[in-house]
Amino acid sequence: MAELVPGSVEQAETSQTPNEHWIKEVDAAAKELRKFWERGRRVVKRYMDDSEPASQGFQQVMNVDKYNVFWANVGVLKSALYANPPKPVVKREFDDYQDQIGRVASQIMERLLSQPFEHIEAEANDVFKQVVEDRLIPGLGQVWLRYEPEIEDLELEPAVTDKKKRVIKPAITSSQIVNEEVEMDYVYWEDFLWAPARTWKEVRWVARRVSMDHKEFTKRFGAAKAGLVSWTSRPSKEKSDRVTPENLAVKKTEVFEIWDKSTRTVVFLSRSCPYLLETTGDPLEIHGFFPCPPPLRATTTTSSTVPKADYLMVQSQYRRLDNLTLRIGMLEDAIQASGVYDKSNKELSQLLSGNMNKMIPVDNWAMFAEKGGIKGVVDWFPLDMIVGALDKLRELKGDAKEELYELTGISDIMRGTSAPRETATAQGLKAQYSSVRLQFVQGEVAEFVQATLRIKADIICKHFQPENIIKNSMINLTPDAEMAPAAVALLKDTWERHYRVVIYADTLSIPDYNAERQGRTEFITAMGQYISQVIPLVQMEPGATPFLMQILQWGVASFRSAQSIEGVFNKALTEMTKKLMQPKPPAPPDPKLMAANAKIQGDAAKAQQTAAHDQQKFQQAMTLEQQKATNSQQIEVIQAQADIAAEEVKQQAATTKMIADAVAAALTHQADLVKADEKHRQSMVHTQEKHAVALRNTPKRGAK
Repeated sequence: MAELVPGSVEQAETSQTPNEHWIKEVDAAAKELRKFWERGRRVVKRYMDDSEPASQGFQQVMNVDKYNVFWANVGVLKSALYANPPKPVVKREFDDYQDQIGRVASQIMERLLSQPFEHIEAEANDVFKQVVEDRLIPGLGQVWLRYEPEIEDLELEPAVTDKKKRVIKPAITSSQIVNEEVEMDYVYWEDFLWAPARTWKEVRWVARRVSMDHKEFTKRFGAAKAGLVSWTSRPSKEKSDRVTPENLAVKKTEVFEIWDKSTRTVVFLSRSCPYLLETTGDPLEIHGFFPCPPPLRATTTTSSTVPKADYLMVQSQYRRLDNLTLRIGMLEDAIQASGVYDKSNKELSQLLSGNMNKMIPVDNWAMFAEKGGIKGVVDWFPLDMIVGALDKLRELKGDAKEELYELTGISDIMRGTSAPRETATAQGLKAQYSSVRLQFVQGEVAEFVQATLRIKADIICKHFQPENIIKNSMINLTPDAEMAPAAVALLKDTWERHYRVVIYADTLSIPDYNAERQGRTEFITAMGQYISQVIPLVQMEPGATPFLMQILQWGVASFRSAQSIEGVFNKALTEMTKKLMQPKPPAPPDPKLMAANAKIQGDAAKAQQTAAHDQQKFQQAMTLEQQKATNSQQIEVIQAQADIAAEEVKQQAATTKMIADAVAAALTHQADLVKADEKHRQSMVHTQEKHAVALRNTPKRGAK
C-alpha cells in the first residue's frame, strides 16, 4: 500500500473528522447550486410580480403595470401537467391472466398507493402540486419519504410491589407495531442538495435541509446536543435575498439529513455542532437506497445535473412583451383631447371643462363668426400619428405573444383564442399538436410520480406487517379475500422482481371524461360482441369453452378501463364456463305435434282394441270346437288313468307288506344277536373269575 505524502490531498482528507468531511461536501454542493438558487429567486419574484420593471424610468413616470404572461402560462401548464391526483396502476411483469394470486397482489398494492390521494385533506396531493409548481417556476421540485410505524408498549406481566408500594420487580413489557404509514414530505427547492455530478446516476449522496425548533430538535437528538447548536430567527447571510419568510417568531436551527449511497449510511449534520449529530445504517433497506426519486428538474444537459429554469430560456421574449406593454400604456395615456385657442376668447376654455349640455356665451359674435367660428380660433392636437403607432405596437405585441407561445408550447386552442369559424377537426388538430409539444414534460412529471410511488411500495413490502397490509388495503372485504394471505406473501417475497408501478400521464392532466367514457364503451362493446359470437360455438362444441374463455380473459387484461373489475369478471367468467359445459336440456315438445301424436296413438289403440276383440272371439270359437272334439278322448283317457291308478295302489300295498315283513325279520335277528352276545360275555366273565381263583390258590416260588 502506498504511503501518504506529507501535505498531500490524501493526507488532508484522511486527517479530517467526519463532521469536517461532510461540511466540506455540503459546502461544495452549495457552491455548485448557488447560481441556480440566485436565478431561481429572481424567477420567483418575476412570477409574483415583485421584480424590477423592464424600464424603471417609465415605470416611475407612467405607473404602467407589466404584462405578466409568465404567471398566466404557468397556470395553464399546471393544469396540463398536474390537475388531478395520480391513479397508480400496479402491473405484473408479465400479464398472466391465469395468475390470480398475482392479480390480487397487484390490487392490494394499488389500494395502498391510492389511499393518500382519495381523501379531501390528502397531503400527498398537495405535495405533488408544490413539486410541479417548483418545476415550472425556479426549475426543481423534490419530495422525501419516511417510514413511520406506530408502536405501543403492551404489558405482559405487571410490576411486583411490596406493602409500601415499592417496586420489587418491574413490569415486563413488549413493543408492538399497531399501525404503519409512509409519510411524504415536500422539500423546498433551496433545501435539496446533492453531490455534484454530470448525470444523476453518478450522484453519491443526497441531502435535505430541515429547519427545526428547540422542541423538535430536543425530541429527535436530545437536550444535550440542543445546547451545542446555534439558534436564530433569521436566515443565513447567503439567503439574504431569498423569497421565504425572513422574520420568524420562533428560533430555529438548520439540520442536514444526508444519505450516502457509497457507504449506505445516513448522517445528520449541523454546521454549528463540533461533531455529527447522528450516524445510522441503512434504515429503509430498499433497492435504490435514496429516500427520494431523482428530482423533477427543468432544462439540463449531460454536463451537469444543475437545472436552468424555463423562464430563463425565453426571458428575452418576456422582456420584449413588458417593453411593448409599457410603450402601449404611454401612448394610451397620450390619446386625449388637447389643443390651443385664441387667448382673446377666454370662453373657449370652458369647452372641455366636463360640463355637459351647457351653452357658452361669446362676446362680439359677428367678429367670432367672421374668423370661421371654432375652427378659426381652435387648433386640436393631431392624434392620427399616435393612433397609428399604437396600432402598430399592438400588432407587434400580438406577434411577440405568438412567438412566446411557440417557444413555450402554449397553443391558442388551450388559451381559448381559436377562431369562431374553425371546424372541430381544426381545433382538434391544434389541441393534438399542442399536446405533442407538452408530452415530454408530462412524461417527466408522470415518471417522477411513478418513481416516488415505487419507493413507497418498496418501503411497504420491506417493512409493513402482513396483517397491516391486509387491514389498510381492506382486501378482506372483497371477493378475493381468501387469496389475500398468499398475495401478501408474494408481495413481500418477489415485489422488486415481478411488479412495477405505472402512472399514465393523461391521468394527471385535466380529465377527458369523453375519452374515459369512450374507453369503457369500447370495452363493453368488444366483450359483448365476442361473447355473442362464441356462445353458439360453445353450445355446438362444449369442449372448446376453456380455450375461448381464456382468449376473452387475455383480451380483458389489455383494457386499462377494465383493471378495476378484472377480479369480478374472472369470477363471473368461471361460473359462466361451468354453466356452458353442462349438457343442454331437451327442448320442450311442440303442443301441436303432441296433439297429432296423441290422435295417432288413440286411433292405433282403438284399432288394436278392435283387432284384439275379434281375435278373442275367434279364439273362443276355436276353443269351443276343440273342446267338443276332445271330450270323448278325454273320457277315455280319464278311464285309463283311473285303471292305472288302481293298479299302482295294489302294487304299492304289496310293496308295503314286503317292507314290513323285512323289517320284522331284521328286528328278530337283531334280538337274537343281542342275546348271543350277552351269553358270550357272561361266559367270559365266569372264566376270568375261575382263573383268578386258581392264581390265588397256587403257591409262590421260594415260599417255604
